[in-house]
Amino acid sequence: MQLCSRCGGVLGRGRRLSLDAVLALYVAALILFGLANAFPLMSLRLHGTERAASIAGCVGILEVLGWPWLSALLLTTVILVPLAHLLGMVGLLLQITRRRHGPWTAHLFRVLEELQLWGMVEVFLLGVIVSYSKLASDATVRPGPSSYALGAFIVVFAMAISSLDPRAVWATTPTPPTGVQLPAERKDLGARQAGLQACASCGLLLPASLGGPCPRCLAALHSRKPDSMSRTWALLLTSIILYIPANLLPVTRVVSLGRVQEDTIMSGIIHFLRTGSWPLALLIFIASVVVPLVKFVVLTLLLVSTRIRSRWRPKRRTSLYRLTEMVGRWSMVDIFAISLTVAMMQIGALATVVPRPGAMAFALMVVATILAVRSFDPRLVWDSLEPEHG
Repeated sequence: MQLCSRCGGVLGRGRRLSLDAVLALYVAALILFGLANAFPLMSLRLHGTERAASIAGCVGILEVLGWPWLSALLLTTVILVPLAHLLGMVGLLLQITRRRHGPWTAHLFRVLEELQLWGMVEVFLLGVIVSYSKLASDATVRPGPSSYALGAFIVVFAMAISSLDPRAVWATTPTPPTGVQLPAERKDLGARQAGLQACASCGLLLPASLGGPCPRCLAALHSRKPDSMSRTWALLLTSIILYIPANLLPVTRVVSLGRVQEDTIMSGIIHFLRTGSWPLALLIFIASVVVPLVKFVVLTLLLVSTRIRSRWRPKRRTSLYRLTEMVGRWSMVDIFAISLTVAMMQIGALATVVPRPGAMAFALMVVATILAVRSFDPRLVWDSLEPEHG
C-alpha cells in the first residue's frame, strides 16, 4: 500500500488480483444482487396473519402509503445506484480485459466511483437486522432468502472493491504527456507551490495553468474546490437545524388493536434497552445521535481552523475529515429499519406502522451532512503551511 508522505492518505493499494479475477467478483456480486432483489427479505406472522416483503415490495408499500420521499430514498440508495455501479463496472472491466477500451474508459470509471458513494446496501442490511430484532419482540419473524443473498453480496462486493487498484484502470486510458515533474531538490513542496495541480478524481498531475477538464477522466480541474468553505458552512448549518426536529419529532406511529403510540429516536433506543437488546440500543444511539454530533463538531473544527489558517496538527485534522467521510452513511441505518418495519407491519386493524415527520427530517439531515463533508476540500487544511497567495 502506497501512502502520501505528507498527510498519510492512501495513494494506491496495489493490485491484489488480476482484472479478470476482479471482473469475476463483480459478476458474482451482480448475480447475488439479483437474487437479493428477487425474493422476500423476511416474513412476519402476527395473530394468524402472515406477511412477507422484498426490497422492491418495501419501495412500493412506502409509495402507496403516501411517503414518496422515503420510497425514493430506498429505491435510489439500495437498488438503482448499486445496480448501476455493478452493471457499469462489469461492462467497463469486460472492455478493458478484451482490450476494447477507449478514451471514455477513465471518464466512465470516474462516474462509477462517484456513484458508489451513494450506494448503501451494507447500511440497509444493518437496518434489516435492527428491524428484525424490533419486530421479533411482538411477532414471529423469519428471515427470507433475500437476507442471506444480501449478506453474501456485501461480502463479495467488498472483496471486489478492495481487490481493484483504481490506478490499474486509470493506466488503461492513453494520457497525453503533461511534461510536469516535481523538482527533485524540493520534494516537500505542495502542488500549488510547484505550479502544479492534481486532478481530484484520477490524481493526474497537471500544470496549474491548464484550464478545462482533465485530459484523462474529463473531471473539472480546480486547484481548490470552488466556494468550498461557504457551501460547507451552509450545508452544516442546514444539518444542525434539521437535527433538532429529527430528534424531537416522532419518527413512527404504531396503531395496534386500537392503541396509538408515537416513537422518537430516543424512545426507540429506550425500547431496545427495556427489552434487553442493549447492543442494538447502543448501535442506534451511536449511529443516530453520536455520529451526527461528531460530524458537526469535526466539520466546525475544520472550517474554523481553516478560516484562521491554523497550523495545528494538519495531519490529525485530515484524518478527522476522512473519518467523517467514512462514517457519514451509517447514520441512515435507523431510516432503513423504519422503512422495513413500516412495510412489514401493515396488517389492517391488528397492527399498522407509518412514518412520521421526524423520519423525514432525520433522512434530510443525514443527506445534508454527507454533502457537507463532500463539499469541504481537505487540501485547504494544508494551505496554512504555504505562503499567502495574493
